[in-house]
Amino acid sequence: MIENNKLFIVCPFSCLENFLKERYGNDIFFLTFSAAVLQYNEFEYLCRVKDFTTREKIKSIYFVNDTSCRFINGIINQGHLSGLISENSIVDLYVEHYFSEFKDKPLFQQQFKMAELNIQTQLNEMMNSSLFGSYIKESAIELKGLITSKEINASTEIKLNFNNLNCR
Repeated sequence: MIENNKLFIVCPFSCLENFLKERYGNDIFFLTFSAAVLQYNEFEYLCRVKDFTTREKIKSIYFVNDTSCRFINGIINQGHLSGLISENSIVDLYVEHYFSEFKDKPLFQQQFKMAELNIQTQLNEMMNSSLFGSYIKESAIELKGLITSKEINASTEIKLNFNNLNCR
C-alpha cells in the first residue's frame, strides 16, 4: 500500500474533505480549524499536531482555503463577525492590503487574493513557530498552498514565498 502522507489544513465550514479526496485519494489526513488558521499560541494543541505529523510520517502539508469560505466572505462583504481569532487574522490582512488588493476589484478576485494572503500568512506563522519551523526543515516536510473553488469545481496550487522566514 502506497501512503500519501499528506495533511490538509482546512476550514470545517468549507466542507472540502470529499472535494479533496476526489483529487488526492482517500488516504489523506485533515486538520480543521476556522478559516484554516491554526492557533500558534496554543502550545498543547500544537504539540498534538506535531506528534500527529511525526506518527503519520507526514511529508506534505497543504494550507487550503476555498473561495466560498464564510470567514473570508464575511470580511469582504462586511458581514457579521463572530469574534474568532481566525477572523481577526483575516481582518488584519484585509485592512493591510485593502487599497492595493481589494478596493474596486471583482468579488472572485478579492476572494482568491484573500485566500492567498491567508495561506501565505499561515505558512509564515508555521515556519516562524518555535515548535514547527526547524522541525519542518529537519523532516523535509513540503509545504503547499491550495485555493479551491468548489462552486466551479476548480483548485489552484499557489506558489508560496519562503523568503524572509526566520525558521527557528
